[in-house]
Amino acid sequence: MKGNAAVRTPTLGPNSADLLVRLSSADKGVFSIEDAQAITGWGYHRTADLVRKLARTRWLVRLVPGKYLIIPLEAGLEGFPMSDRYVIAREVLGSVPYYISHYSAMELQQMTTQPVNTVFVIVRRQRRSRMIASVEYRFVYASPGSFWGWEEIWATPQEQVQVSDLERTLLDGAARPDLCGGIGEVGRGLWLRRDDLDEARLLEYAKRLDHKAAARRIGFLLKTHDLGRPETLRILKDFGKAGYDPLDPTLPDEGPHDPDWRLRINLDPEELKASVWT
Repeated sequence: MKGNAAVRTPTLGPNSADLLVRLSSADKGVFSIEDAQAITGWGYHRTADLVRKLARTRWLVRLVPGKYLIIPLEAGLEGFPMSDRYVIAREVLGSVPYYISHYSAMELQQMTTQPVNTVFVIVRRQRRSRMIASVEYRFVYASPGSFWGWEEIWATPQEQVQVSDLERTLLDGAARPDLCGGIGEVGRGLWLRRDDLDEARLLEYAKRLDHKAAARRIGFLLKTHDLGRPETLRILKDFGKAGYDPLDPTLPDEGPHDPDWRLRINLDPEELKASVWT
């Protein structure tokens, strides 16, 4: 077979089984060779050999040198819990500054009811996207000056990860709707968390991010859903430019121009309103 397409060995030896069971019991779904050593009581090299054998037979996935992921015995690669995938992202990045972003942040912030099959992560160093346990991890570079607006959230009962907060998630989504399922999905997220929106923080973030199209898209969504104070809408509307930006850059550049918001309305506002109920 090619590459990593090997088939998982159906049975385990007693040492391998004991290691996996005890790691799982200790909530060590992601573990180091040293963690395994503490269980086996063996030397480093003997323990590493056992761990590498488990990786070759698809009981484990190697994340980075010396760090591994246990594939759930009952689930297999495709059934790995999404919440744990965010912990994997943290572990893969190690000391690299990061936060979970875009559609993945929307899931953790309870802004979507759709399944999210890609893990989106903002990083301050260029990283290639990669597949881990049949999941794509997509790393989106951000300069140090735009790396802000995140908080820690419990991804699992035991583990926290860094995630863009509500207002930053909305602005990131409006800046890159292609990473969030489209502007309609951003609007749905806004509606679902409308009672938690901090408009003062949203305006502060909009000025700090200085992405004019994103600010006006959020303003248009607020207006469409009858949300936002008049002053908030006025300030967001003032993030103008000479030309027009598409409301949803993932859709064809067609439809009427809205001179108030300097947007080309290429998605029917009535569809936006209806989408929050589906």
